[in-house]
Amino acid sequence: MLPVLHASADALLKRIRRTSFYYQRWNNTLAFSINNAYGRYARECAARYAAEHGTMDLPPSPLQEKGAAYFPRIFPADKARAYSQTITELLERNDSVVERPKESDLAARIRAPLRTLGTDILDAVRAPAIHDALLRFFRGHYRIEWITCFRTFPAKRVAGSWLWHSDSFPPHTCKLFLHLTPANVETGATEFMTLADTMAYRRAGYFGQFKDERFANLEEFAAAHHLPYRPFHFDAEPGDGTLFDMNFFHRAVRPEHAFRDVIQFYFLPSPIPWEQQYERDVEKLMAVTGNFPKNPRPGASVTASSQSMMM
Repeated sequence: MLPVLHASADALLKRIRRTSFYYQRWNNTLAFSINNAYGRYARECAARYAAEHGTMDLPPSPLQEKGAAYFPRIFPADKARAYSQTITELLERNDSVVERPKESDLAARIRAPLRTLGTDILDAVRAPAIHDALLRFFRGHYRIEWITCFRTFPAKRVAGSWLWHSDSFPPHTCKLFLHLTPANVETGATEFMTLADTMAYRRAGYFGQFKDERFANLEEFAAAHHLPYRPFHFDAEPGDGTLFDMNFFHRAVRPEHAFRDVIQFYFLPSPIPWEQQYERDVEKLMAVTGNFPKNPRPGASVTASSQSMMM
């Protein structure tokens, strides 16, 4: 009897978390306890920042409605290219820091990029334009929760993040891509949708959360439901950055040739500046990860995995 009740309760919760009300509030399908913990912590961090710095007249973050923003030249282009060359050398000698997914060869992850490539990659976060954008998004301090690095290879098929999807990360978090190679429609850009279009597709019944429900092309779905189909992307060069909210619809564009190298930073709210928190977390950040903590307070809880790590 209990297994039946649990199954019924789980099915009900799944339906509730896919309602417009729940998505409008949290933009994900995570448990209320996780979402509430992140919402409360974000407000606490923002209030502390305001108390220490006075009333802020910050413009709204472009991520709130558009979902993504592009920042050219946040990192030296020659260093970005040099890091890409290092990744090539690691792959050529089949170094132990290279992790290839078992199910495909579409991408390779480089373990512990802070150790493998060097701590200079943090200069991307120090770029004034990125600091300003993160300050606008968090309305206060932020911290780096983890850093990953991956290479995407040319492929004829699509899988996982190459399909239109919405991740299920907690609210008040975001990612930064530091591009080490060109990223465009031929070499592997990421396409995004706005919040308005994301919500319209959800209301029409497309969620793209799990791999078995994702489409590579949404033009037919859009036409059938009288929806606009207007994805956008940024043509990035080595050293450029893309900041985005992972819970809006997006997909990676499969590279037609060459490859795409990206360093990925995942940010959470913080009551103190990120560099102070980094000094406390440096050993943890040297490790490989890609999950989010159930409780956003540093060291407060175990982690939980999201549906998609690479875009």
